[in-house]
Amino acid sequence: MKIAGIKKFEKLFRKAGSMDVDKNDIVRLNEFINKAIYRLLETGMKRAKENGRDVVWYSDMPLTQGLESNIEAFRTYDEELDLSEILDTIAGLPPLPLAIGEGIERQLPDIAGGITIALIKSMKIINPKVKNPQTEEWNRVTEVFETLL
Repeated sequence: MKIAGIKKFEKLFRKAGSMDVDKNDIVRLNEFINKAIYRLLETGMKRAKENGRDVVWYSDMPLTQGLESNIEAFRTYDEELDLSEILDTIAGLPPLPLAIGEGIERQLPDIAGGITIALIKSMKIINPKVKNPQTEEWNRVTEVFETLL
């Protein structure tokens, strides 16, 4: 799998979490982001249906205060690293039964970035000494997110 911007993601992990990552970690990150976004969209679809709409709006997404804070943190890193364009291609939308509003499409790179920052912080909480995330850290952080999302 060809992943664009590996060097930029390496810088993001170093700056946000003092961690070194490699291509395999970026592949895992890609899978992690897409799964998390899909879960957020599933809940957004339920909310849109409950409100009688066939389009999911940004406000339908269950973005917690913590995730919003991580999105803001990502934006400060993105100004320096210019990851939004790369994340826009990584965070491709899966086929969904409802239409996705423009607001969500425009915000996907930032949402993906916020999820990335949340993942980095979570890895450091799980193992404050982690320098090079291994399968164990990835499994634990994935389990935490699956429990919460």
